Amino acid sequence: MKGLRLLLLCVFLLLGAVSCKSPESTIPYRKIHFTVSVPSTDLINVGGYEYFTGGVQGVVVYRFDMHTFLAYDRACPHDWDKGGRVKMINSVYLYDSLCGSMFNILDGAPVSGPAETPLKAYQTYLEDEFTLRVFN
Repeated sequence: MKGLRLLLLCVFLLLGAVSCKSPESTIPYRKIHFTVSVPSTDLINVGGYEYFTGGVQGVVVYRFDMHTFLAYDRACPHDWDKGGRVKMINSVYLYDSLCGSMFNILDGAPVSGPAETPLKAYQTYLEDEFTLRVFN
């Protein structure tokens, strides 16, 4: 009886893990690696953002706090192959006017529209108080 309960528990956990898996992004991989002089951009201020070339449709970098920067590919996961590109609105959301999808700047997750997967995120590293590195 105890073995059956353990087996059922394992089956339920496995089914839960499979059913909660989010759809895979279809945005192609593009190698990026660049540095930014923070004082020469709007990233000098918390809440500031800048667009850069690279990735599939460009890269947007957002300064969350004094030490945290977030970077995403501007390609919309829903329609990137048709030219869908997000832009910052209200310093809180990224919006693709082509399909109408909106994404949260803090995690890249879709909050409205047809997009079902988050924006492709890139890593950031603040090398010193003046230089930010963005890469994948």
